[in-house]
Amino acid sequence: MDYTAERSPLSAMELIYDGCQEQSVDLDLTLPDYCPDIQRILKCQVYPRILDRSLAGDHLEISGTYQVKVFYLDADGGGVRCCESSAPFSASIPLKQHAEKGRVKAFARVEYINCRAASSRRLDVHGSFSICAKVFVCADCDAVSSLSGEDVEQRFLDVPYSRMSAFAVQLFQVEEVLELPGSKPEAETLLYSCAVPDLQDYKVIQNKLLIKGELNLHLLYLSAEGNSMETMEYAIPFSQMLDCEGITEEAQSDVRLSVVGTDVQIKNDYSGGKVFFDASVRLCADVTAYETKQTTVVSDAYSRRYEMALEVRQHMVEELTELFSDSLPTRAVFTMEQGISKVLDVWSESCVVSSAGQEEGNLILSGKYSICMLAIGTDGAPFYFERTPEFQYKRPLTEKETVRCDPDACLAGISYRLSANELEVKAEIALRGSVFTQKSFRMVEAAHADETKPREQDQNASLVLYYAEAGESLWDIARLYCTSMQAIQEENHLDCEKIEGKGMILIPMQAN
Repeated sequence: MDYTAERSPLSAMELIYDGCQEQSVDLDLTLPDYCPDIQRILKCQVYPRILDRSLAGDHLEISGTYQVKVFYLDADGGGVRCCESSAPFSASIPLKQHAEKGRVKAFARVEYINCRAASSRRLDVHGSFSICAKVFVCADCDAVSSLSGEDVEQRFLDVPYSRMSAFAVQLFQVEEVLELPGSKPEAETLLYSCAVPDLQDYKVIQNKLLIKGELNLHLLYLSAEGNSMETMEYAIPFSQMLDCEGITEEAQSDVRLSVVGTDVQIKNDYSGGKVFFDASVRLCADVTAYETKQTTVVSDAYSRRYEMALEVRQHMVEELTELFSDSLPTRAVFTMEQGISKVLDVWSESCVVSSAGQEEGNLILSGKYSICMLAIGTDGAPFYFERTPEFQYKRPLTEKETVRCDPDACLAGISYRLSANELEVKAEIALRGSVFTQKSFRMVEAAHADETKPREQDQNASLVLYYAEAGESLWDIARLYCTSMQAIQEENHLDCEKIEGKGMILIPMQAN
């Protein structure tokens, strides 16, 4: 005999891809005519930017551009110069299943870069970077919420879970014309620029998301007066309306911003003075909205009349328990082997973080960031210095179960102090993340009773005296005596499911 099952929807997020694909960098870079000859290379780096990601059947398609930037000393006066080149890239990553709709989290990671001056005008660049991605899809299923039958006893379990209700990835531009203050010399050549977005607020408006924030732009330029190097900081406010079909005010929205391109050009004023910067920064907004649901499943069952066979399986769901945004101050001290007479600029080019597990009720995140410095040595020559300090972040957990964290990090601020032969760097790391509680549970898929194998029950007594041990399950006792757990609870005025202390209990023998 098969029991008719009532079913209710249950959704889970399934990770169908988590990996990286390496991309090679091979460039024969010739200096443009306006760049002076190379005396010595100071620094070479590649900056990959992902511009598009899409799911096409059983493949993930990713495309973007990478920029190679080289700092070098010119052959004329030993000043710092910069040359750069860009190229497109694309990657097609196979997935284990078709995924027409899914959330894609992707980022690029530099593996290595080598640069050699083949001549005073030509550079030979080789290296690689990796395109790393995670692809999540909604794994929907129907869970058995009830079994029909007068003889069947069922154990129910309430299961809270989170489902992705909306997600979107959208690129947008932040553009601004920035003016140099009167205390700063005019700009001749831009050497370096980096931008860090700070998300400050967002609001859901009819399937759209209005975000507001501030873009912190850092510039290093060569002045028109005496070829001195100068730095500038700008804070550019922005707001942007994002399309996100299905998002609601009730949903918990995880919004991440990243920079995918920075273009800054020096601009003249009406008199020809180079006192303006025309800045255009391309940002990527990655939005995922989650709804918290709850369903009831049958976790166990038995028949009071017949031997019963169950089809069961373990199932895991995730519940979003926290979205956090925090700031972590860090400090690193470096011993300088070379004497420094002047620091030209200190900045960071990368900041990565990952979940390192759980420890004593805390979520542990670990990561590292780069410290890059251009300075003038005591010998009067410019030089480049780079280190990668590590950091760790602990966050108290509100849940005791196993959790999964999806973190991001960027360097929100950096300062330095030079004393004797030591460089002290203080960095403020901006952390954002989502924390999911992972719960695994047993779920009944189907139930079959064998009517040729009736269960034996003592029909001579309406009550049976049972000596229970502490911690013994009322459900197991009820199954053994072909009765119900509720009947035992009512007869003994119990509201628990396990015996708290050993002793005698009464078991009502229900008629089958």
